[in-house]
Amino acid sequence: MGRQIRVLIVDDAVKTRQSIRAMLGVQREISVVGEAGDGSEALDLVGRLKPDLVLMDINLPGMDGIQATSELLRCYSTNVVMISVEGDKEYFRKAMQAGARDYLMKPFTTDDLLNAVRRASSETPIPDEPSPCESAVVTVFSTKGGVGKSTVATNLAVSMARGSQAEVAVVDLDLEFGCQATMFGARPRSSIVDLCQTTSEITRDSVERAMVKVGNSPNLRVLPAPPLPEQSALVDGDARRVAGRDYVGEIIDVLKMGFRYIVIDTPSSFREATLSAIDRSDCVLLVVTPDIPALQNTAKCLDTLVERLQFPKDKIKLVLNRSGGSAAIPPEDVVRSLDFPVTFHIPSDGQTAVWAANCGQPFTCRRSKAPISSCIASMADSLIETFGWRPDKRRAAGPAETRIYC
Repeated sequence: MGRQIRVLIVDDAVKTRQSIRAMLGVQREISVVGEAGDGSEALDLVGRLKPDLVLMDINLPGMDGIQATSELLRCYSTNVVMISVEGDKEYFRKAMQAGARDYLMKPFTTDDLLNAVRRASSETPIPDEPSPCESAVVTVFSTKGGVGKSTVATNLAVSMARGSQAEVAVVDLDLEFGCQATMFGARPRSSIVDLCQTTSEITRDSVERAMVKVGNSPNLRVLPAPPLPEQSALVDGDARRVAGRDYVGEIIDVLKMGFRYIVIDTPSSFREATLSAIDRSDCVLLVVTPDIPALQNTAKCLDTLVERLQFPKDKIKLVLNRSGGSAAIPPEDVVRSLDFPVTFHIPSDGQTAVWAANCGQPFTCRRSKAPISSCIASMADSLIETFGWRPDKRRAAGPAETRIYC
């Protein structure tokens, strides 16, 4: 038998501790090494017993579970699973910010408990040192709403995760009205706001906890936008915990340590978060549709990016979305109007895009042969080729695995 998982149970209710002990007692790989009835006692026992995992109730007398977890993780290398009758998202956020690996709602089944214990015990602390992994940041941008920017970002990320077999992160920087979580059919309990409530350094561990796994892809995660529009000010506005701090830039820099590709969805404005993302981007996909209002806005956008902000022209790739419609301006006229080449064409297919958005399932997840899906897959292949990572095309000094874990 392999090494046992040593568990400490912390709950002020004796019957609850006994019930949890009984659930865990039938598993040979798990050993309950002790019990505590409050936070102070838990800290003392962790120091003496050195458990691998602490099951921590959130509502404890005196020092509550949130405070106890925070104190515990400052001093000891262990994992914490929070258990609680509280289902409010705010409790979940506080637990994750304190450092908990998981959050179990009471009442829970034996399977729920065992799965949480095994998940948390299999996660080793993530080092904060920079990884040797090379990463690429792709920002999807437009200065006009309704051009399909979020649809492009969502489906591009899915295609890049599948095509590269590398770790891919999606960051929703549309801080007021972001919809990336919805596009993936997720109901997140955390968001980018949770990372911006600190005065200390943002770590890889905290970023990982704020992200959401989506769909059936094991190598794709989403960092959702704030759940409420007014919370955008907590990220890059006047309500920041530390005035003037570039939380978004720090988050992107941390993501580059652990993800091969970072796809960033942005609002249709040059707000501070957007500029921070563009500064760190290897490629900006500027989405435009073949209509006069979109072309006018895109012309202003190109002037701002290239002439005023002095971003290199070759960093910007024009994406012509909904190309080829019966009333659409021809692609050659788009190029002539903007005096800028179109790098990627995506055909008009409103039915597929709307169906996917309504179902919360990116259409590229379905391996559809529809032209819109094939074109985004080709875009992903082109970007993967540009940034040099494929499972069958490795750098000379690269590892032999078929996937990269940074």
